[in-house]
Amino acid sequence: MLEKIKTIVRENDICVLATTGANDPHTSLMAYACSTECTEIYMVTPVKTLKYRNLTSNARVSLLVDTREKETRASIQALTITGQAHTIRDAGKKDVVRKQIQLRHAHLQGLLDQPDIAFICVRIEAFQLQSGVHETYYKRMAENAGL
Repeated sequence: MLEKIKTIVRENDICVLATTGANDPHTSLMAYACSTECTEIYMVTPVKTLKYRNLTSNARVSLLVDTREKETRASIQALTITGQAHTIRDAGKKDVVRKQIQLRHAHLQGLLDQPDIAFICVRIEAFQLQSGVHETYYKRMAENAGL
């Protein structure tokens, strides 16, 4: 089942990011790339956004990735990913993530050229795969190792 989850993460590149601020939850449609092992999800955002303020004050986030573009309505799967978000500060890692995002999302070049952006890394803690109404699979990662 974990390989199926990794396939969903790798074959898609848009998610809904859920953050929480002082009082209210907030969702944002986001383009993403993932690490080879599917242990991390990478995104980019302008720093002057509610989502960035939220995740810098509360690192707990949730992502939703689904298969609606590839499946019939009866067989759509929804994958919830929970984890901890942080801003990537390391210049080398930032360059690698920038290249991954450029490869998957050429349309974001204008955003990537802006000076006030942040590269976000979500370290995955758990997956929940929902297939239909009755099938649910949950996997908590042990310290995000051994995926």
